[in-house]
Amino acid sequence: MSDEGAAMTATPQQGPGASESPEAEEARGLTVLIVEDDPAHQLLIRRAMTKPGSPFSVVQLAETSDEAMDYATQMSFDVLLVDNRIPGHRGLDLVDLLRGKGVDSPFVLMTSAGSEDLAVQAYRKQVAEYVVKEPAFWNELPQILSRVVANDHATRQASELNERLRRTTEKLQQLNAELQLQNQELDTVKAQLAERDAEVAQLRAEIAELRG
Repeated sequence: MSDEGAAMTATPQQGPGASESPEAEEARGLTVLIVEDDPAHQLLIRRAMTKPGSPFSVVQLAETSDEAMDYATQMSFDVLLVDNRIPGHRGLDLVDLLRGKGVDSPFVLMTSAGSEDLAVQAYRKQVAEYVVKEPAFWNELPQILSRVVANDHATRQASELNERLRRTTEKLQQLNAELQLQNQELDTVKAQLAERDAEVAQLRAEIAELRG
């Protein structure tokens, strides 16, 4: 790997599904792993990702699928941009391998030769975005990746909220079941007290009758 491919900074790998607040994310900047072996395309991507105003603070380049495996399992990235034709495993296969290792960041698959069949395969593997390296692609790349990260962040937040709602609902259901049981027990006690009151009233009546 040349110096051109070195990361600007490093972010330690967090556990799968780890998330942080939008404020913290914005403060540290976004991170991207780019898997691309073409030097010319590497340069174009790095220029696009590091131009003024880019939200990406870490742009890590990997030239092979093996390098990508090493980086992605040792560092945490907000998004992975993977070329489908790279030395080692092809991009789509790399997506499966990394997910098998617990990498749950969103993937963007790029290719120089787009096809309907490849697009279908990409979306079947739930790739976040499928892009073709057309002339406008390079300038639009930061916006594409930022949108993917934003969508992923929103999805994670929604998932966390749904999980909290599920746990809260289960707790409420448990409390409701306990309350119903307590009400049933209270009704039983009330019925027993009513029976005793009736017995006492009957005894009083019998005593009054004997005295009379």
